[in-house]
Amino acid sequence: MWIFLAWLAREVYYVFFEPILVSLDWVKLGLGDASYGRDSIPYSPIERENIYDNPAVKTTRRRVFLSRGTPILDLSLGSGKRALPFQHNGVRVDAWINYYVWEMPEAVRQKNLNADVYLVHGINEYSGRVIPQAMVHMKNGFRTIAIDMPTYGRSSGLHSHLPTLRMNEGALDAVMAHVRLCDENDQIPYLDKRIRVAQGGSMGGFSVVYHAALHPPNSSPTSLALDGVAVTAPMLLISPETRPSAWIEALGRILSFFAGRLGLIRAIRGNLSDDPMVERYARTDKQSYHGLVRVDTGLAILSGLDHLHQIAAHIQCPIAIHHGSHDRVTDPDGSRAFYERLPVRDKVLRIWPGWEHGYPGMSDKDLDDRHQLLEEIHICRV
Repeated sequence: MWIFLAWLAREVYYVFFEPILVSLDWVKLGLGDASYGRDSIPYSPIERENIYDNPAVKTTRRRVFLSRGTPILDLSLGSGKRALPFQHNGVRVDAWINYYVWEMPEAVRQKNLNADVYLVHGINEYSGRVIPQAMVHMKNGFRTIAIDMPTYGRSSGLHSHLPTLRMNEGALDAVMAHVRLCDENDQIPYLDKRIRVAQGGSMGGFSVVYHAALHPPNSSPTSLALDGVAVTAPMLLISPETRPSAWIEALGRILSFFAGRLGLIRAIRGNLSDDPMVERYARTDKQSYHGLVRVDTGLAILSGLDHLHQIAAHIQCPIAIHHGSHDRVTDPDGSRAFYERLPVRDKVLRIWPGWEHGYPGMSDKDLDDRHQLLEEIHICRV
């Protein structure tokens, strides 16, 4: 009983009281921990084995700080953990994005690609979930940048609360700018010729495509454009099995006026895969979000999808789309329709028969098939 009452009190505070108190500068986000406890969660055994305890991998962890979504490109801020919000040179700093640079120096030296892959995870996940993709790209000579998207992993924000999906593409844009700043500071050669591509799955797929549409080449003197995009099971259309009913959406719009942080619907759980191992793995990952989809996040997804489809014609870079035919979370028909609207000539669409949202499954054959997918994405990108 006491555990339940403590949980209820915390949720009431975070949903109803914290936004007001933070706006008045009476309290800090997360009671002083802007990651709401996520930063203190140990790395998983998979993360340690493949990345942090792997002598072949060089790892750099950084934070880029933001003010109202705009990155503060000042290396004097460092990458340490700080309570939010705080003032810096007269600017109110209210968020940070945590990201990692992973690379295999020997593979980079042998391949000499001068290229980065930005890896963007899906909803409820974090940077550690993109390790299978990162391993393939690192072994092939790419430097990989794995991002904890806003409100996920070790980035700041109430877990899985996204009032707008501009936060996602903005985080990718901020990290790209921060990486370039650090590279300039480190005097990395040939930066003007460096290739920048991105890969994302599910909501991460949406995020990288959204960035490509909002930041085509020469669209801004300060923004970096992507040179290519590869997406798996991209969130371009919500499957009927996952999208809530019209009355739930209407209820959500009413609640958004005073309880946008409230969790309302289950959505993804149960629709990832018929393989129970996939669902069990997702539910037991301590860094992932296991709660209900928050009101603001659900509405942001709907409005973000509408906006992306309006600006899809702005995409100019090569794009590869991979989707499972049996996906019950993101509808493969959305990928088909989006592919047809793309004006670029260099585009690929592959529908994988029988695959669901959580890839095919976790049997040995399924894992071999997933590796084939990642290798195919790498070949398309190169």
